[in-house]
Amino acid sequence: MHQPVRPTVRAVAATLLLVTLGCSPPLTSRSAPERSAGLNRVQALRGQVEQAVDVERLRARLSVLTGLVPLAPAVVIPERGSVQGRALTRRMITEALAAQGYVVEGHRYRQHGENLLVRLPAQTPTDTWILVGAHMDSVRNAGADDNGSGAAAVLELATVLAGLPGRQVNLMLAFFDEEELGLVGSAALAKDLRRQRVKVAAVHTADMIGYDADGDRTVEIERPDGGLWDYYRMVNERHGLNVPLVRTNSGDTDHVAFRAQGFPSVGLCEEWVGGDTTPHYHRKTDTLATLDLAFLASTTRLLAAVVADQLRGVAAPRPSQALPHNRFPGRPRHLHHGSQAAHPAG
Repeated sequence: MHQPVRPTVRAVAATLLLVTLGCSPPLTSRSAPERSAGLNRVQALRGQVEQAVDVERLRARLSVLTGLVPLAPAVVIPERGSVQGRALTRRMITEALAAQGYVVEGHRYRQHGENLLVRLPAQTPTDTWILVGAHMDSVRNAGADDNGSGAAAVLELATVLAGLPGRQVNLMLAFFDEEELGLVGSAALAKDLRRQRVKVAAVHTADMIGYDADGDRTVEIERPDGGLWDYYRMVNERHGLNVPLVRTNSGDTDHVAFRAQGFPSVGLCEEWVGGDTTPHYHRKTDTLATLDLAFLASTTRLLAAVVADQLRGVAAPRPSQALPHNRFPGRPRHLHHGSQAAHPAG
């Protein structure tokens, strides 16, 4: 089996405010994530993994990511744009994942740039991977929507997918660093995966999935490659989620980095094009109080259901008419340094 990257492994023994984060107690070093007692409920759901998504767990993790709840005594994440703030964010995510029994890998690509990865192997040997990720950094603010919402969703998938039975595909969960500097972390990881010829069947990224002023739960599906648009629609109907889905041509976020390396990719977002998006974008006011956590949970359920079906090998539907991405509306995002940082050395 190909190994996706060869980073330094950083397994963290300490737990992180277990009640606050909603994590299970720490497991022994030989335990697999699916042995966590907190995941028994997932197995009891007969594969409807999205039902295990917990809004209070999302709230608790976001409370730490946005600095409302201390990471440790006298330690608060002040923001997630500086070197210090991003290092504390990596600590929070690492400890939350390690508390569930995951071995956390640090993918360091430059002095102050490091992605975090965990892997959940298939129950049937395979060299195929599904990758789900979100950027964990922000500008120098709390970054509740951009992109605490996406990071919290990926943490939730780590919790609910670990006990999924019948996994036929390997899962990689990734937390990207320095997205706000020009997709730096995701570009570095995508380049490494391509260099090592890792077989990635699909990449799903989530960026800004926590704001829904009109309460309609609409999710924008950004540049879905191959059959991913049809797959999202199939799962949405098959699982009875009934989430309004809108296809867009928006880029400037992490799915672009993987598509550039040839991996079929898709992004999930609130109504960035449709206009129902946070007015607090890249402002100090992007706080937890501005989010609709019911919408975040609904979108996380959609993502969990899609990824769970892919992991179990549920076949894609017959594809609809293939249409180029530019046939759909899009809207650019602001990247702080743009192309100057989009292609890190190496």
